[in-house]
Amino acid sequence: MVLASDSRGTFGDPRGITAQNDNMRKLYPLSKYVGVVLAGSGELGATIMNELQQEIQNAVPPIEGVTPVMNFVRNILIKRFSEWFSGFAVAPVQGVSVPARPTLVLIIGGYEVDSQSVPTEQKIYSLNCHQNFAPMLHDYGFGLNGIVQYALYLLNRLYMPDLNVEKLLPLGTYVITETASQDGKVGGPVQLMKILPDEGCVPLKEEDIKKILQDNNFRSEKLRQSFLGERENA
Repeated sequence: MVLASDSRGTFGDPRGITAQNDNMRKLYPLSKYVGVVLAGSGELGATIMNELQQEIQNAVPPIEGVTPVMNFVRNILIKRFSEWFSGFAVAPVQGVSVPARPTLVLIIGGYEVDSQSVPTEQKIYSLNCHQNFAPMLHDYGFGLNGIVQYALYLLNRLYMPDLNVEKLLPLGTYVITETASQDGKVGGPVQLMKILPDEGCVPLKEEDIKKILQDNNFRSEKLRQSFLGERENA
């Protein structure tokens, strides 16, 4: 399994002047076999993640497996949002003056584990503050949050269930950089993490991501040449 994100935070109404910060952390390990990608309020997400990582690390008995971790995360999110945003609307309502909760969406992915802590089935869940963090299972191979339109189109065209991690890493990177090329709310350094049944969560180093970006540039050029060549020979 692969988790991927950009690093851009956008401040202000996107219909007007905005500011950007390309140093937002959006990708975190939660346990050995489970990671999370955040979208929405970066600072709020960082506060939540600081608590969650400590709670999961210190839990007795240990919490492992994507569904138990998701349920633990969900309970903390519901508790904190009820505490911090009591009286706020769960989701924005047009024409209503009551303020709505700030946006925070999580994609939680990883392995279930058996009674011997051996990784088994892969699962992906999303938790969205505007649905009161109801668990949503992505049973079609991938999950998206944030600016999803371009990535969804590309994954519908390119994703296949039998792709291994070495294929998923460039694909995850590609859908982010292509989205960034079309929408200014996405950008900054790509963040990548692979989750392996033998090693667990493995964040990729900057030099490894740079190599993937270079290889993707080569793939894009080959794609362009294939279309131009077909036109010339038609």
